[in-house]
Amino acid sequence: EGEMLALVGESGSGKSTIGKSVLGLAPLTAGSVTIEGVDLATASRRQVREVKRSIGVVFQNPTAALNPRATIGDSIGEPLHVHERMRGAALQARVGELLERVELPASWAARYPHELSGGQRQRVAIARALALKPSIVVLDEAVSALDVLVQDQILRLLAELQAELGLTYLFITHDLAVVRVAADLVCV
Repeated sequence: EGEMLALVGESGSGKSTIGKSVLGLAPLTAGSVTIEGVDLATASRRQVREVKRSIGVVFQNPTAALNPRATIGDSIGEPLHVHERMRGAALQARVGELLERVELPASWAARYPHELSGGQRQRVAIARALALKPSIVVLDEAVSALDVLVQDQILRLLAELQAELGLTYLFITHDLAVVRVAADLVCV
């Protein structure tokens, strides 16, 4: 809890499959996934739903993860609208807070993904992952598509968010240089 576990391995070794299993997006063929004391394979649907709400996710490609026809404010606000029935001014205020938390101006909520750089889109993806106040965030190759300077900025942001919010990260990567800088624990 409150640490970054890096899951490293070469391409095709199953890192992303493990991440998807944690998220409930891939079936378990062996072993188990236990989060906050709940075994996802044997838990009730209600328990699984509650646990999944406590998990955020940031994928490698923020362009593919964001709907190009939706504003970034709509993308960030979607989990809040769906899961917490948030609407109107309250939703706009929360989206603005989330944008500012990832070091983007709240006024950018009306922009579309194509108007942002890769690093800015990844910040939007992080804001969306934080929308439901998760305790765990799965970061699947979240900085591998970014140049080194932007990687450093995103890693710094992730460390700040972790310290402020007490987040636990499952950081899936093949980049050992990133692991050396950011991870508390490493699983190969």
